[in-house]
Amino acid sequence: MTRTSEHEMRLEAKVVWSVVVVYEDPAAQERAVSFCDQLVTRFWAQFEFAVNWWSFALLDQLAAAREATRNAGGADLIVIAATAEGDFPTPVKGWVEAWLRLRGDREGMLAGLVEPSANPSGWEGQKHNYLRNAAHRGAMDYLTQVPQDIAHTFPDSLDSYT
Repeated sequence: MTRTSEHEMRLEAKVVWSVVVVYEDPAAQERAVSFCDQLVTRFWAQFEFAVNWWSFALLDQLAAAREATRNAGGADLIVIAATAEGDFPTPVKGWVEAWLRLRGDREGMLAGLVEPSANPSGWEGQKHNYLRNAAHRGAMDYLTQVPQDIAHTFPDSLDSYT
């Protein structure tokens, strides 16, 4: 067997994780890049990653928003990187609500990379709270950092679990 064939066989054996990243501005995009770099570094031996990138501005365009919704509807991980101030723009909230409806019972993770608030009271802010609530409504795990494990599998039945 050639070296290339061995490499191709290993890649074929890897599970592909679909990741959708949405970012508010260049600083948020950098946080998302760092998060994705850490994700790939930690799990590259087990998984291959297919990452789609979308800016908040693109979600204001109908065709792009539809494609981003389809991507997020089937994604294993959705990453939303934003500033701490204020609330999400209406097109972003509309996009979140659209992919939540599309996902149905599909498991997954939502990572909220909202920069720390300058507010000394420790209040997390509207964006963070909205994302955490969206993850809850979508029965998704909510993350604020790269998880220790993404390979958790659920048993087929309660009997096999017990």
